[in-house]
Amino acid sequence: MAYNVDFLLSALIFLLIILNHFMEQRALNTKSTKAFLTFLLLGIANIVFDLLCTFLITLARPDLAWMTECCLTILYLLQILVPVSLLGYIRTYYESDQSWPRWRRVCCVIPPLLMSLFILLNHRNGLFFRIDNSGNYVRGPYYLCMYLFAGAYILVIAVSSHVYASQLGRQKVRAIRELLLLVGICVVIQSIYHDILLTGFGIAMCIAILFFTINNPYQHMDSLTGLFDLNYFREQCNHFILRRKSFHVLSVDLCQLKRINRILGTDIGNQALIQTAQMLRLVGKDTRVFRSSGKRFLLICPTISEYEAAQQKIQEMFSQPMEIGGSSISSPVAICGIIHAEQLDSCEFLLGYLDYLSSLIASTNRTVLIQGNQETRRGFRYTQEIEHFLQTALEEDLFEVYFQPVYSTSQKRYVTMEALSRLRHPTLGPVSPEVFISIAEKSDQIAQLGLLQMRRICVFLKAHPELMEQIQGVKINLSPMELLKKGHIQQLVDTIRESGLPASCFSFEITETVATDYSENLWNAIDLFTSAGIGLCLDDFGSGYANLNSVLKLPFSVIKMDRSLLSDICTDEKAAALYRNTVSVLRNMGYTVVAEGVETLAELELLSSWGVDMIQGFYFSPPVSRSKLLELLLPKTDAAKNCLA
Repeated sequence: MAYNVDFLLSALIFLLIILNHFMEQRALNTKSTKAFLTFLLLGIANIVFDLLCTFLITLARPDLAWMTECCLTILYLLQILVPVSLLGYIRTYYESDQSWPRWRRVCCVIPPLLMSLFILLNHRNGLFFRIDNSGNYVRGPYYLCMYLFAGAYILVIAVSSHVYASQLGRQKVRAIRELLLLVGICVVIQSIYHDILLTGFGIAMCIAILFFTINNPYQHMDSLTGLFDLNYFREQCNHFILRRKSFHVLSVDLCQLKRINRILGTDIGNQALIQTAQMLRLVGKDTRVFRSSGKRFLLICPTISEYEAAQQKIQEMFSQPMEIGGSSISSPVAICGIIHAEQLDSCEFLLGYLDYLSSLIASTNRTVLIQGNQETRRGFRYTQEIEHFLQTALEEDLFEVYFQPVYSTSQKRYVTMEALSRLRHPTLGPVSPEVFISIAEKSDQIAQLGLLQMRRICVFLKAHPELMEQIQGVKINLSPMELLKKGHIQQLVDTIRESGLPASCFSFEITETVATDYSENLWNAIDLFTSAGIGLCLDDFGSGYANLNSVLKLPFSVIKMDRSLLSDICTDEKAAALYRNTVSVLRNMGYTVVAEGVETLAELELLSSWGVDMIQGFYFSPPVSRSKLLELLLPKTDAAKNCLA
């Protein structure tokens, strides 16, 4: 019989190309990638031996009968293993070894073992094939059992993919159905037309479908840097965590990327990312690198020694500027490390923990490292608990408004106050505003919180008109996320108008970081405030990037000096001169100057002598509840009446 091997040759070439691409791009050895590689290698071996057996059968030489019989035995064994390996590969996506009872695993092994035993005994009984004295290949009486076995496994795979469709997902189920249909057609055709060798071709097409739809390494690749993406990182981490296999993680944030994009352009920023990826690839032979987000890279180290070596090498690499396009660019990075990441609950917990560690690193112009430990893990779990509680607090309006009065150095009394949000957890107690405000900003709940507090402030002021006779108004902190959120400022202005209170009683504090971002949203917000008659105050002046140029561009009437500038003004003449001269310049320009964070009489006396208009700090009063504020600002008789009311 003349055999058509064209399909087999095409299939072999195709599978070798797939193997080359898979081995080049394959990252860590997960159970699914190992199973796919096994299926791929068995498929290639099946085609190679099919071609070899076809060649030997066509020669039909008696002196090569032993070789023909050995090759056919191996080919038949491979044809048993191929469908078994396909089922094993698909099973990695919907079940773990731990979820299968022992009896079930034994039952899965028995059929292929029995078939393999029968094939090995074929030399004696010729049930599947034999080689006669002339060297010719003769089919045995149970030859079709091979096709029935393959068909049975195709049926098992089809039923399993239907039963576990929810775990597999629509894409995988569709791919499995397509490959089963294709393989089934090829098996049926070859069982009828023995000269057309299509089974190997069907296996190759099956592998191709799996490669392009399910196990394609290019599917999880970052197009800019050529690194694997966050989804692939999740897959690797979940693989390790599920099996408690030791691994260690580093995150590397390119700190100056936003500044590079703003000043030098996104093309240079992209080049910085590409160069960072190339540098991180050189960190360690077994260390895998992923790009998580715009400026963050993630590394998985299999051993402690490689983890420590990677830390040191990254710090050395990024301690020097990058050379991009002939220019030297500062490239400090923030490095966060987690040892024994397999001990964490999940990959999502791991990613959240890395975010938390990154938030602990202050803005810096140099490469810094923070190592996760028991203390930071407790801090992260605390933050998670507050995050879960925050939604309940917003829905049930569990927040409180505290007020910190501001003292006038000229009038010798309190003339205004700042409204501050406070939150108490039922079991953990008071929650730091820095914690819950940061969480609210990240979860996009800060605008909702701001509106709730604005309404509460208006209700309080409306209920105590005598309080408004004592003070000029109230200052309200405005988060950068609130200021730049479309439509939110209009809602705040509408809330004030609906209360019937004069807009001039309110002043919003804008941090200096936002004041340097001259975006369209910022100017729209400023226009809404000024047209409504609401005052603007620059908060935390001196803590970051703001300068007199940024102050002049925006219509501020009040400047609040950051508390960090108070450090050592009573003992350091240079610190005192800086503060004094800054106050002098601002007052000469017509601004009202408020000193934040005053805690001692010595500080108060110095600031008063320098012409500071107002004092805010614990020396006079910490933030207090509404009832205590009334006691502090109103005459005792009025305060008593209000408390009784």
